[in-house]
Amino acid sequence: MAAFIAKITPITPRIIRILGCNPGPMTLQGTNTYLIGTGKRRVLLDAGEKENASYISSLMSVLKQQETTIDKIIITHWHHDHIGGLEDVLGCLKGCVTVYKFPRVDAPDDPLPESVSIKHLKHNDEIKTEEFIILQVIPQTMLYWS
Repeated sequence: MAAFIAKITPITPRIIRILGCNPGPMTLQGTNTYLIGTGKRRVLLDAGEKENASYISSLMSVLKQQETTIDKIIITHWHHDHIGGLEDVLGCLKGCVTVYKFPRVDAPDDPLPESVSIKHLKHNDEIKTEEFIILQVIPQTMLYWS
């Protein structure tokens, strides 16, 4: 039996883990997404699975409680439990949200809905938050997945 993980957990003063609410043999309690920053506009790392109302509820609860929104989303890779919920997350947010991801190296990117556009990252690109925290992006070739 896997250890209990709360749906919402502050990891540090600048990082809140939001459980993906998608338990399974490969994900144990579920994959994680992370809300990064302390300002009024923050970064979301990964977007969970498609049509996961429990995850969206947790995410929106955190945003309301923190009195914040998301203006950047970074997708780590193309697994459905990391990018599948992107359209659902974007549908809940107001304002302009930039979505970042390295292009796949093993195949063309999977098609996304027309409402979703991704800014492809390049080696050594940096993403700055309103707090001027710089996230150094790892080049795709260093990752074992795509």
